[in-house]
Amino acid sequence: MTALEPAGRTVPRTVSTRFRAPTHVHNVIARERLLERLRTDGSARLVVIHAPAGYGKTTLAVQRLRELEASGALVAWLGLHDDDNAPHWFLSHLLGALRRVLPGSDEPLRDLAELIEQNAEDTQRYVLSTLLDLLGGTAAPVVLTFDDWHLIDDAAVHHALVHLLDFAPPNLSVVLTSRRRPQLPMSRLRVRGQLVEIDADALRFDLAEAREFLVELNGLALDRDDVARLSAGTDGWVAALQLVSLSLRDCADPEALIRGFSGRHHSVGEYLTENVLDALPPEVLEALLVTSVCDRLCGELAGELTGRGDGQAVLEELEIRNLFLRPLDDEREWFRYHHLFADHLRRRLRRDHPDRVAVLHLRASDWFARAGLAPEAVSHALAAGEVGRATDLVEQHAMSLVEHSRMVSLLGLMNRLPPTAADDRPRLLMAVAWANCLLQRTAAAQAALDLLRTALPSGDAPMEIESDVVQACIDIYNDRTDRAEELVRRSLDRPWEHRPWVVAVGANIQTFCDMHATRHGDARERQRWARPFHDRTTGPFAAVYGRCFAGIAALAQLDVDAAEEQLTDAVELARRSAGRRSHAARLAAALLGELHYMRGRIDEAERLLEESGELGAESGVVEFMAAGYALRARIRARHGARAEAAELLAEGAQVAERLGLVRLRAAIGAERIAQLLDAGKVRDARRVAQELPDGSCRHGGIAEAVDRLRTSSLAAVLSAEGDHDAAAALLENLVGSDTARGCVRSATVLSVQLAGVQERAALRMAAERTLAGVLDRVLTEGVPQLVRDGGPAVRAVAQRLAARARAGSWPVGRAPLPEQVEALLGERAVTATDTPVDLTGRELEILRMIDTGRTNQQVARSLSVTVNTVKWYLKNIYGKLGARNRTEAVSVARRRGLLA
Repeated sequence: MTALEPAGRTVPRTVSTRFRAPTHVHNVIARERLLERLRTDGSARLVVIHAPAGYGKTTLAVQRLRELEASGALVAWLGLHDDDNAPHWFLSHLLGALRRVLPGSDEPLRDLAELIEQNAEDTQRYVLSTLLDLLGGTAAPVVLTFDDWHLIDDAAVHHALVHLLDFAPPNLSVVLTSRRRPQLPMSRLRVRGQLVEIDADALRFDLAEAREFLVELNGLALDRDDVARLSAGTDGWVAALQLVSLSLRDCADPEALIRGFSGRHHSVGEYLTENVLDALPPEVLEALLVTSVCDRLCGELAGELTGRGDGQAVLEELEIRNLFLRPLDDEREWFRYHHLFADHLRRRLRRDHPDRVAVLHLRASDWFARAGLAPEAVSHALAAGEVGRATDLVEQHAMSLVEHSRMVSLLGLMNRLPPTAADDRPRLLMAVAWANCLLQRTAAAQAALDLLRTALPSGDAPMEIESDVVQACIDIYNDRTDRAEELVRRSLDRPWEHRPWVVAVGANIQTFCDMHATRHGDARERQRWARPFHDRTTGPFAAVYGRCFAGIAALAQLDVDAAEEQLTDAVELARRSAGRRSHAARLAAALLGELHYMRGRIDEAERLLEESGELGAESGVVEFMAAGYALRARIRARHGARAEAAELLAEGAQVAERLGLVRLRAAIGAERIAQLLDAGKVRDARRVAQELPDGSCRHGGIAEAVDRLRTSSLAAVLSAEGDHDAAAALLENLVGSDTARGCVRSATVLSVQLAGVQERAALRMAAERTLAGVLDRVLTEGVPQLVRDGGPAVRAVAQRLAARARAGSWPVGRAPLPEQVEALLGERAVTATDTPVDLTGRELEILRMIDTGRTNQQVARSLSVTVNTVKWYLKNIYGKLGARNRTEAVSVARRRGLLA
């Protein structure tokens, strides 16, 4: 059972009532006057219906949406609540609304929802862009409807809606209802003819509509003057006229009642509501008051609040009496009161029965908690003033949310509590520390952990051990191993005494330390030992990390088949458990992409690396980020997209600096040096090499890795400057050290580099012996790209070795087949299909600009659009041309005659 599943209860299946427009609206008239206006402006991108409560905003929206649905449009409805004032909740609910209406979208939208759970801050722009692509690919018109937008005051949520409006595909439109005019770029849309705005003046009933409503629809015996008096007295306010109809239904003296009120708007509403409520049977009034504390109701919940066993019958009776209770679904299981009526009921409840308010909220909290609906349970507990109970509820669900990769949901619930609510709750602080740690919010994780240690009762060994594991996890995300092994030792010594999650994460941390102490065999054995604990955890995080670390250790020994098995398993597990675009899936995809690159499967490598970097590669330990930035940049540079490669490396360098990751900074610098040398910019490469960090600020294997990157990069620069002897000496020392420690992959890469230096120094026999010494393993393991990356000098050596293999004069070791060496020298070819391509004028214009080397920013300035707009166009261009990047797009366009 997950944290959000009901315990032994059956909750009405339409719990997502916010995703359904009201389906049964009684006693309303068709607003033909306004509907005709909406039909006339049917191409508008944004329809805003704003007015105070009770003007029929939602009713008009529903009437229009039913017309659009009848014409084939797909209508997604989102009834907004206060909790939508956080990007995480807003985007999650928006995806939930769309899943109900978009055919074939369940899997991609579910993946996006899982992604949001794992870090809304980093994924908002990506989710919105992907969502727009999905909507744009739908043949039918799509209408997004946001009811009660006035509840939203969060700037990030406003920005999300602006993004949707700015980059909406032609088939997308948005409808908003709000009690106030929304703070959106409405003037810009109005200038473009893309806005329809309907305000309170337009929504007021005119005299004809008032007569139709009161006389024809409700059957009241009113003459023209009575209708005119009521219309004038209410100023056409729809809610007041509804109340009039209820008040006059059984009134003995209609004229007296009509004369008895004066003023407009809410004063009228209060007067008439009193008349309606005072005329009700006591048991009906009681039911209204006690159920008003909830924003939505079902029969069982109504029974809980009223203390009656026939809650569903209570709701149906209230609906039959036209007491502003609306079903929210076709099954008539969930209901809600009109906002205006609910507000009055709550005020009256507080006035007449102040002692009952907290009791009712607690009953509601209990019911929602039993139903597994934690956010509402917490909200009602807080409304009752029971902070302790609300905190209890969050604590009950906290670790389950963490293990299910719903860290953002947990932190969202924590934000509803007072800042100090968890200070004396070690288990809740532990969950908060875990959540922040896994989201790589180091400062917040450390703060929660420090507070936890002060709150821990002495002698609580299991909690102390788990807190040590959290600390070690924070450390390895910061690329520190100096104390991590000691911190996790107790969790691994007696593993069956601890929760599987704690042991699994502890094993992963020990594996990380083993890898960087060059104990690769121990690292792989540790993961075999940990598999039963991974299998007993409830979420994918620990198991995916474990498989990834086992794969990294196998690659270090150049056991490529075993590495591929582990990394493929990691990707499949992450996608199956958390979704294709989940954090875990992207981490595993980055490493699997690196392996495919080593094997020369450049297309597949690029696809996986681009997929892993769609949301930015700033996640995981350094191994993941190095693949996400440095290797992606290398592939782009090999395609000729040097500007894009440089931008990616600059981004990676900024991340390394901000997070204080010296090893990542060194990896990015090393790749930058390699690309500068490829371009013949030796002086620039020397300058970058001088700025590379050393390993003095890190411990053990991490320090050695930093120094190895620095030394090999310096050797490359020295060789380019002509000092081949110094370069060879540096590399020979590194090869000898790595070989002695069993770092086979690193020794192989450095040997290839050494062979290139020896070739440039005209030491041809030495170069052949060096490369021949590693070719057997390269060919056996199927990793030709390790040799291909050596460049022209290494290629020349390999060509001579192919000839020597044919001649039977192999210099050292076992000679491979000549065909094997020749196949190793093969290069990837870029191909394109011959299907016709139909680019728009704007797309061709952008294609011509990028052909001249302009950046996205320069194109945006030339066209007076945003950079995101340029990226949107580029994505369309790539899709039409079957290309992956700028260079390939230009190449395909030339072959097809689209560019001169």
